[in-house]
Amino acid sequence: MTGNHSDLPAKSTGAAAAVRAVSPCYLAASALPDVLCEQMDFLLAHAGHNLDGCADCLRLAQVVRILMRPFE
Repeated sequence: MTGNHSDLPAKSTGAAAAVRAVSPCYLAASALPDVLCEQMDFLLAHAGHNLDGCADCLRLAQVVRILMRPFE
């Protein structure tokens, strides 16, 4: 049931915009520290995994290189 804007009456355009603004289908963004911790936990699950071609192992190696760059 998708309609285009021409299906809406001219007077309801503002009301439709207001409904879209408070739509429950959008979630609030998570806090950045929570996202970083979740991503690090996921990547650290691949520590010691080291399978050739594993995308998560390659991503972990890339993150380690980036984080260790200041110490080189």
